Amino acid sequence: MNFDELLEQYKANPRRESAMLLLTDSQLLSYVVIFKQCPPERRLVDGAPMEPIEANWGGLWDCVTVNYEVIAMLADDELVKTRKTVERLKGLRLVYPDGSLPDLVNKVITKKVMDALT
Repeated sequence: MNFDELLEQYKANPRRESAMLLLTDSQLLSYVVIFKQCPPERRLVDGAPMEPIEANWGGLWDCVTVNYEVIAMLADDELVKTRKTVERLKGLRLVYPDGSLPDLVNKVITKKVMDALT
């Protein structure tokens, strides 16, 4: 199974309950916003985008490179803490390996912004 097909399977079955954490965890919310601005890059093998070796969530993430240093800089956080938080985002499926976010996560971000403005 190729990267796009496997990713679509996960996007079709989001973990809605994980998005609830963003309502109470401001650190996770901040990292989600930053992650969206610093999407992972596909790894290349012989000039072509890498495809998953295993047809699972970890296999998808193995096909991309996350720039933890830039995320840490934007979060104004230590690199070790950034790596841990991004791994948490990945495990909770609050971010996708193509840099996109589940629809419900985008809605939580919008709600938080709207609430802050009113």
